[in-house]
Amino acid sequence: MKLIITDTNIFFDIISIGVLPEFFSLDYEICTTIFVIEEIKRSDQRNAIEIFIRAKEINVIDFSAEEISKVDEFKTEKNFKGITDKSVLWKSLQLGCPLLTGDRKLRLEAENQGVEVHGSIWVITSLVKNGLIDKEKGIKLLESLKEVNSSLPFDEIDKLIRSYKKGIADEGRAHQRT
Repeated sequence: MKLIITDTNIFFDIISIGVLPEFFSLDYEICTTIFVIEEIKRSDQRNAIEIFIRAKEINVIDFSAEEISKVDEFKTEKNFKGITDKSVLWKSLQLGCPLLTGDRKLRLEAENQGVEVHGSIWVITSLVKNGLIDKEKGIKLLESLKEVNSSLPFDEIDKLIRSYKKGIADEGRAHQRT
């Protein structure tokens, strides 16, 4: 199973649109850092994540004092306010795994460091691609994502919605012919 590490924003998005269980059904070992978990303050969001922590569906990476020093000393082009973003980037580099983030600054830094980066849209497309949800549900989730996160590329989401609608229509026409 392939490792993937996620930041806080991804959890907020997928909890908000109601696909946390489906997210953990993807064929990835999902990791995050203790600093990400500590950023999740709302009790409903925290409770949702803790269910998957207890079920060992998510690997929460803790850091020794030495590792925290290494993360603090980790050189980046972007200036990060706290340790959370640096911790997931540092760990993704250390583990050689992709990073899931909804943060533009973190995405750019990760790409500059050669890290494979994906976001919330990728989560939905992966759910559709792997048959965990159908295209109709994918459309609904993409529409919901636009409502909960105004910083996403709406043009990319709209293009994907059009593609799913076309796919549904094409499947309907193919089904009628048989």
